[in-house]
Amino acid sequence: MPLVVAEYGAFQIVVKYLHQKQKGGVWYFRRRIPEDVQRHYPNLNKAGVMFVSLKTKNQSEAAQKANQMALEQEALWKNLRSGELETTKDVDAAAIALLDSFGFAPYQGDRLDTENAHYGRFLDELHFQAGTHPDVVDNNWQDQLPTVHHRAAELLHNNSKPPLLLSEALTEYQSIKGEDPQSRQGKTRAKVVNDFASLFGDLPITRYTRQNANDFRDHLLAKGNTTSTVQRRLNDIRPVFRTVAREHELEDKGIFEAILIAGLGKDVTAREPFTTKEILAIQSACREIDDDKRWIVALLSESGLRLAEAVGLRTEDVFLNCEYPYIKVVEHEVRSLKTKGSNRTVPLVGAGRWAVERAIEHQKNGFLFPKYINFSTTPFKHKADSASATLNKWLIRFSPKDGGKKTMHSFRHSVQDRLRDTGAPEELRNAICGWKNAGVGASYGEGFSMERKTICLSKIVLETEVNSADEAGSQPTKR
Repeated sequence: MPLVVAEYGAFQIVVKYLHQKQKGGVWYFRRRIPEDVQRHYPNLNKAGVMFVSLKTKNQSEAAQKANQMALEQEALWKNLRSGELETTKDVDAAAIALLDSFGFAPYQGDRLDTENAHYGRFLDELHFQAGTHPDVVDNNWQDQLPTVHHRAAELLHNNSKPPLLLSEALTEYQSIKGEDPQSRQGKTRAKVVNDFASLFGDLPITRYTRQNANDFRDHLLAKGNTTSTVQRRLNDIRPVFRTVAREHELEDKGIFEAILIAGLGKDVTAREPFTTKEILAIQSACREIDDDKRWIVALLSESGLRLAEAVGLRTEDVFLNCEYPYIKVVEHEVRSLKTKGSNRTVPLVGAGRWAVERAIEHQKNGFLFPKYINFSTTPFKHKADSASATLNKWLIRFSPKDGGKKTMHSFRHSVQDRLRDTGAPEELRNAICGWKNAGVGASYGEGFSMERKTICLSKIVLETEVNSADEAGSQPTKR
């Protein structure tokens, strides 16, 4: 009977094949074995049920072990029925399940009791699969074994575990580093590693070569990535090899170290900031249309926020009833932050303050911009990419001659330019926009006061009406 191990609102997590003889006791894996493969399980009971101790009283640990054992069994059945398995990982899983059916575990080596009756049955099965007879001398008989049975024999007689597969190395790396696999960085790293494995196979990490790394670089370039993006992707996969090799005392061949990328950085297209006149026109249009999309645009135009930072704002991040209104940019389960320096407080001034005041009146479930929050997932997820596509398309009308080069991200560049023009020091500009300041001293103290940041950011606020003089080409006034 399936066991409910967790409940989240309307959702339940159910685990099959778990059994406990008595409450608080050891958990067991219990599963009926299909009739067509039962002959490969000499230790089944009369009902054809596999019953194996998971050697733990912890329900969570037992659930993970049961899941792994179920996957191994299914890989074995697939092999026994069709003789086909797609990956090295599937072969290993099926081999481990085969050993388990005879009561063995991998890597017993010198500790293996060859006088055990189960071992005799296992040898009989191997000879049957190889088409040989135990009494006939044939030194090469194991070469005739099917892939899974050959691998099972290898695993049983080995004394030590082989190097981790790349997929396993990724899991271990993220565990060691405390990297959430569901975070933006965690997903990006997994995507890069899986891309690499799809080209060269999911192999033990010591099997890959420098040529594989160079070919992967070429593969990324051929997909149309910029040289800078390719460098970031190589930086995502490099520490997986380096860290896991160190932890397991394996040879680190450094295949991803100092990979050469021709023309690195020369293909970067400079992001263009909006002009003052364009910002005035955009802010004026935002106030006129006055909807959730335009509130996001207005907020970015006078805060220096990243789009995802704005889309993920919650009501608890907003502080309006104080001398210097501000928002708090913090990481939460719906939206991660790009860097540690992104965690900050940002004053609300001008069009940015107006936008937040309007948005908070229309909040839903505690989020300022609910249209761009997916409430159907657990946890909720932001839809900044969707917002980016929609808003970038709308912004084209304000700088049509630039061919869509000016995007929502251009506001960060504009805010930096405008702050720089006021004479704001770099450290203060970085504190507002969320860039890390260099030097040990930058990490000391609480940083700039909200008063200082508000005075600084207020200096870039523009008039919200474009007068006739502006249309004639003169510079708008500031307040």
